[in-house]
Amino acid sequence: MSEQQHFFLTVDWCNKGRRGIFCDASGKGYWLPDRPYTKTEMCEILGPFWLILDPECTAFTEAEMAKYTTWYPLDEYSGQFGIVMAEGES
Repeated sequence: MSEQQHFFLTVDWCNKGRRGIFCDASGKGYWLPDRPYTKTEMCEILGPFWLILDPECTAFTEAEMAKYTTWYPLDEYSGQFGIVMAEGES
């Protein structure tokens, strides 16, 4: 039996090839259990910064999520939101 997946809002700041999970400073990410976010929904969450964050909705299993442990605050959101990256990525 395969692991259940959830759909998370991911971003790649300035298209640098380092995609991570968008979340608030407490680590709460934006995810849906049964379907991907639409482009419109992602843009509404990110506000005008969607232009530099290249949003995508990515499916993760619990095992894949466990690798995402390093949080980087985004100055665009006064450090209240940021990106969680997989260990070893920056």
